[in-house]
Amino acid sequence: MLATLPIPILIALLAQAEPAPAETAAQPHAEATTPAAEPAPGAEPAPEPTPPPPAPAPTEPEAKPVEPPEAEPHMTFGFRAGADFQLSGDVSPKVGYSISPFFQYDYLRLADRLALGARVEFTFDRFQKLVTAQADVGGGQLQPYQTTRSLTYFDFALLGTATLHLGRLQPWAAAGMGLALGNFDSAEAAYSPGDFRTTSPLVLGAGGLDVAAGRGALVGLHVEYRGILSKPRSALASGQTMNVFGDRLSVQAGLLYQF
Repeated sequence: MLATLPIPILIALLAQAEPAPAETAAQPHAEATTPAAEPAPGAEPAPEPTPPPPAPAPTEPEAKPVEPPEAEPHMTFGFRAGADFQLSGDVSPKVGYSISPFFQYDYLRLADRLALGARVEFTFDRFQKLVTAQADVGGGQLQPYQTTRSLTYFDFALLGTATLHLGRLQPWAAAGMGLALGNFDSAEAAYSPGDFRTTSPLVLGAGGLDVAAGRGALVGLHVEYRGILSKPRSALASGQTMNVFGDRLSVQAGLLYQF
């Protein structure tokens, strides 16, 4: 049949049967833009990424606490020992020994250098000498024997003190009043009845230099004068009188602790 058709008609029929190229090209593009498949219902969503921690804020350097200045020591306990000298009185020996514990409290500091305080001290002084006495053994006979002549003082005193703080050096001075208890004892016939006592007020003046040795300890050299205000004369069996108790001067080494 096609062979009998004229050639112009045959060309027209073939042109009508050929598909349009635009529609064929649009089909693959539609398939390429198909949206991605959604996750099935019931599936857990992927966890969101954890945000990084915030950067630390710049910190200011901590201010060091201001340390308060060390408290100045106000109390002192001390012990002294040394030589004692009789400056007056009719009894020998004139040289003895002296020991003295004391306690001091500084109640005021001026200009960070001068400390004013009060001191309580107890002093024991003793003068003694080996002598020969006579003992009555009966029948008018006397037997010589060795004994001790002794003069003893117990002093109690309250003093005002002034101390200069010059680094490790602490010179000081003190003055005050107190009470002296004195006792003289001897078996010698020249001092019969041989036992005399006194209770007398006394005045004191003292000074010295202390040197810090560390950890609150100090060592020093102290000089103290003690004068008895009442000096009664003692009556002897021979009818004479003598001045048994007198003034004294002590030169002592001291060991102190401040706190």
